Amino acid sequence: QGRRRLAPFVPIAHSTLPRARQLVSNMHYAGHANPYAAFGPDANAPYGSTLAWKPQPMGRKRMNILAIYINVFVPWIAFCLVFAMMSFEMHYKTPDACRTILIITFIVLVFVLLLDLFWIWLKRRAGEASLAGGSWIIFLVVSCLAAVVSGIIAGNYNFWTSAELFYDITALNSYNAVDPTRMRGQELMDAGRALFVPGTHLDLTRSMGFKNMDTYCVAPITGGTVAGNPPLASYDFWAVGKDCCSSSATGGDFRCGQYDNAHARGGLRLMRDEDRAYFRLAVQQAESAYQIKATHPLFFNWVEDPIEATYQFQRNAFQTYFIGMCSFFGFQMLTVYIAASCFVKFSIA
Repeated sequence: QGRRRLAPFVPIAHSTLPRARQLVSNMHYAGHANPYAAFGPDANAPYGSTLAWKPQPMGRKRMNILAIYINVFVPWIAFCLVFAMMSFEMHYKTPDACRTILIITFIVLVFVLLLDLFWIWLKRRAGEASLAGGSWIIFLVVSCLAAVVSGIIAGNYNFWTSAELFYDITALNSYNAVDPTRMRGQELMDAGRALFVPGTHLDLTRSMGFKNMDTYCVAPITGGTVAGNPPLASYDFWAVGKDCCSSSATGGDFRCGQYDNAHARGGLRLMRDEDRAYFRLAVQQAESAYQIKATHPLFFNWVEDPIEATYQFQRNAFQTYFIGMCSFFGFQMLTVYIAASCFVKFSIA
């Protein structure tokens, strides 16, 4: 009665027992050959040796697809918005609002960057992974900062070279049938575009150039409805250009704009204030050299169709914007690919 009852013995089928070779197929022994009482089917294992695990190759780490999409599109969208804001009408009409938006954007991005760096510092202090979970956020903030700076630079270039000229010219009046023999510069103070009467041409024999780093070239616009093209009482309309004549541009050395187009009789108003003073000096030289008078000179770029030339500035601005969008998207995809490859390689993605 005091004896404990044992469980009945149940025989196990031999086929259910795993074979020794299958158990140790992925293991190897460390030691020398010909041991005594080696464990396992390998007779060359040393006495009392322990099994060393043969590591299996690990699978490739999977990339964070959502983080990749966010880091591609968010900086690209930021670049497009800043590029558009600095290129077009908002920059022209409300430049102070543009500056305010950019300052706020920089403050927010720098705050997020510092906050994420502080969070990583806390994790490192707690002994956790240094960059795990924070690497993509840092990359995103740095990419957005680079996108904003790139958008400012590209937008200002696009605005100064194309869009600003379009807005300046269209903000002024457009005049048709302008006769340089009967009209004076005071009458067209607000002219942005001028289409002169048939018979108007450039008097290349009275052209002149003024040298100051660049060469500022001028030629009087003459002709009109008066027969015989007599000398004018005041030469108030001048075709201008930069670096398209010699510094002593006298006697037909003017090659600016569409000077050789027989159908050209239109003018786009010179809008660069920084160039106007040098063109006035060139006109003063022409007055002294040819004994002529220019009471109130107005400066124009000589073209055939002033309306078409005006909207060409707008088309150039949109073309530059489209090229910039595509270029930055390709650049951002490349940087994200490099970053993702590095994160996977160093196991911090």
